[in-house]
Amino acid sequence: MLADKKQPKATFKPLSTPEAQTIFDDLRAAGYGMNINKKQYAEITNCSVSAVCNYISKGYGVPSYKKIGHQKNARVLFSLRDVAEYLAAQNVQTA
Repeated sequence: MLADKKQPKATFKPLSTPEAQTIFDDLRAAGYGMNINKKQYAEITNCSVSAVCNYISKGYGVPSYKKIGHQKNARVLFSLRDVAEYLAAQNVQTA
């Protein structure tokens, strides 16, 4: 019989800043899953889905995403960790 080997626990890399961690925790508490779609991203950023589609087509204004499929209108998913990192990095500090 094979000896039972302990499997290492999945460890997640902490977010880069405490602010990103706070945003991530708030989004998880609001009921968002680990991956969100364009509509949910639009809700979080308080903009329209068409604006998110335009940002994706122009290549700026959105965090990294995964496109599920090869079609033009394929499903787009954002990682909640990437969204939190992106939103934390977008803050502008004033004097």
